[in-house]
Parts: sequence; C-alpha cells; structure tokens
Amino acid sequence: MLQKIRRFFADPPHPADADTDAPQGRTLEPVISRLEREAGEGNVEAMFRLGSIFISGDGAERDPALAKEWFEKVAAEGNTVAMRRLAGMYAAGDGVDKDPAKEKEWLRKAEEIEIMLKAMGLVWGVAE
Repeated sequence: MLQKIRRFFADPPHPADADTDAPQGRTLEPVISRLEREAGEGNVEAMFRLGSIFISGDGAERDPALAKEWFEKVAAEGNTVAMRRLAGMYAAGDGVDKDPAKEKEWLRKAEEIEIMLKAMGLVWGVAE
C-alpha cells in the first residue's frame, strides 16, 4: 500500500519516454490515444502524462489550456506535482491569466498535503 502511495506522488517519467522512441517532429498520437483511453477509465497517471505532453508540446501540439484541464483533474486527486505545475502556469500566465493569488493557492494546497504526508513518513525532501 505504501509503495502505491509513494508511486502516486512521485514525479512520473517524461511523456516522451512512454512506450515509444518518437524522433523529433513525430507525434505521439498512438501514445496519446492510449493515455486518453486510460484517463477516461480514471487512470490518474495517464491524466498527468497527458497534461505534461500538452504543456510541453513534446509529441503533440502545445495546448496549455488542455494541459490545465488535465492537471486540475490530477490535482483534484491530491497530486502535489500537478498542483505545483498549475501554480507555475498561473505564475507565468501560461495558458491562463497570470494570477498570483491562484498561484499561491495551488502552492498552499500542495504544501499542506506534502507536510501531512511527510508527517506520516510517506514523502521525503519536503521543505519545512
């Protein structure tokens, strides 16, 4: 059980590392299709990977608004990495209006969860 929780909160591999060695300029359409199917079935890791693909534009057209939607779904499941990605988007105005209040809110939510998990011995390296 603890391994599953640790894996859930770990930073997932870069989407370009997923099941393909797509050369520069080639899309990850088959991977994206599979991830979309898995995300539709509730797979949070697939949702996160989709957000990562669309925010970076690696293997698909860059779409920060779509990335935000995926990251919000993952953040709703308590994933602090997604929360921090959303905070960064609001800090930079990347696909959203620049909003320091929303940036701080996402950072606060992430920190609250990380502190709780650290107290339970489930995460390491969280700033105090």
